[in-house]
Amino acid sequence: AILTHGLPRPINIETCLHIEQIIRENGSIPATIAILNGRIKVGLTQTELEQLGSSNHIEKASRRDLSYLISHHASAGTTVAATMLIAHRCGIRLFATGGIGGVHRDSNTTNDISSDLDELGRTPVCVISSGVKSILDIPKTLEYLETKGVGVYTFGDTNEFPNFFTRSNEFGSRSCAAIRTIDEAARLVRSMIDLKLDSGLLLAVPIDKNDELEVGGGEKIEGIIRESLKQATEKGITGSKVTPFVLGEIRRQTGNKSIETNQKLIYKNARIASQIAVALSAFKSDSSSLIIIGARNIDLHIQLNADFILNKGSTIPCRLRQNLGGVAYNVTHALHLLKNHSIRLLTVSGTLTSLINEDSTPTLIHEIKDESTASYVSVLDSKTSELICGFGDMGIYERQITPTFLDKNLSTIIKNQWIMFDANLSQLTIEHLIKIGTKYKKYLVFISAGGPNKARRISKYLKDIHVLFCNRLEFEAITESSSSSLEFNLKNLFKNNSKLKLVCITMGVDGVLIGINGQLKKYKALNLDKEQHDIRNVTGAGDSFAAGVMNQLLKADFENIDRAIACGLLAAKLTLTSPNTISEQLKMIDDIMIDEICLKQLRYENIDL
Repeated sequence: AILTHGLPRPINIETCLHIEQIIRENGSIPATIAILNGRIKVGLTQTELEQLGSSNHIEKASRRDLSYLISHHASAGTTVAATMLIAHRCGIRLFATGGIGGVHRDSNTTNDISSDLDELGRTPVCVISSGVKSILDIPKTLEYLETKGVGVYTFGDTNEFPNFFTRSNEFGSRSCAAIRTIDEAARLVRSMIDLKLDSGLLLAVPIDKNDELEVGGGEKIEGIIRESLKQATEKGITGSKVTPFVLGEIRRQTGNKSIETNQKLIYKNARIASQIAVALSAFKSDSSSLIIIGARNIDLHIQLNADFILNKGSTIPCRLRQNLGGVAYNVTHALHLLKNHSIRLLTVSGTLTSLINEDSTPTLIHEIKDESTASYVSVLDSKTSELICGFGDMGIYERQITPTFLDKNLSTIIKNQWIMFDANLSQLTIEHLIKIGTKYKKYLVFISAGGPNKARRISKYLKDIHVLFCNRLEFEAITESSSSSLEFNLKNLFKNNSKLKLVCITMGVDGVLIGINGQLKKYKALNLDKEQHDIRNVTGAGDSFAAGVMNQLLKADFENIDRAIACGLLAAKLTLTSPNTISEQLKMIDDIMIDEICLKQLRYENIDL
């Protein structure tokens, strides 16, 4: 809430713009967090930042306030607690602020303790600040953080805990340890991530000695605070109004020098945070993490009645079903159901609908003003549920997921060891994404979408990808080789593309043909159970299969391909008999079920040419 509540106007806007500039200059991408007109925004445009910083009656949102403010379409700055929560949901590991909230000096009678402290105890994000706000009780705050299991450290040569405007505190309070270098700080954050702790870190950055508030040092500021708190009590000022009153007195009695000091400490925190983020990104990525880039549509499925007759101008009876879809979304959703928590979808949308807002699939979605959300309509056969034809309005992906879009999201993309993308991206964007993957040594996975024409977009880049998912017709289009046998063409594909590790070609009831490091296998589809004879949905079976395979690849790379195919075939089987594009029963799949499939149901033949 630096923008909305931390500084007076217009200094607040100037300061926040300069903070973002500092972050960029030090190699990171700024993402100011706020609530704007009932929407959580991670990254503000300059116009949005200026709008928030100059508006009256802007709320201050902590965790408890989010539901109310969003439901009332309000705008708000976010406290450290709310910022931590939102950052964690978006995969942001650290952020900079001025000072965190803490235990108030009169907490013995008021029980006034900031929710920032509880959030630090349950959300794994590193907060870089100048300690706690100067008007709070530092010893009690540090005791409370210790109780909550929060690691508190000082960035510098000693573990003295800063007192916001000054480098040390008069109570002699100290942090857990001194963190002396950027690299050491990055390793600290990396350890928090790898240990999967449910608590965060506080890294306290003392203000530079030359920038300390030079009005009698810490003792002078402490005197102002105590006198101001006494005046507040005498004037009946209580609750959330106490802090603004005391800060106003500090500004008045220091001749506004406290504002300049506040700016300088925030700038330093931003610089340190940006440098730590860069160092953190240089560490080896988690080998099991995957980002999926591509389509997230609103799908409408039309299943015709068995006895329909096409009469011009008449209404055709059918069954309608609406849900979220798109290949990239379907795979992400399926992996989410398979309890794989190291995946995320990166996509774009027009104005978001309630259908999208209510979805829990892990997604980084960029809402584009004046764009229409991608939509897809499928017409399904009344007996087999197979696709007769489809209608798609998906131009937003080619217009908005561009090389520039990828560059803006580069830090998010390269955090992951695996990059998966679908055929809804333009050929130019695919080329740029492959360059990114190659430069940063990532596994590249292509999954076809939209039929043979779109599948051809990957043809030029087969030499650069590692995994390919497609159906028979799409494979023929990709390789331009419909004249020879499928097996022969797959064998040749491996001969000519040395990076290629796995190709999966789905063939409906005929199962799956795969190539793994040049070796060919043909797997039979799993038999449906007696109570599952009715196929209700084929639109998501291929995506479920791909998700099942990827789920195992993320766990063990390419070491046990039979297990990966078994998981994929089981996921496809469950989806075939589900009314949903992706079956909710995927959440039931576990290692025991996969072991049983491998032992009792998995059938394949090795193909030698």
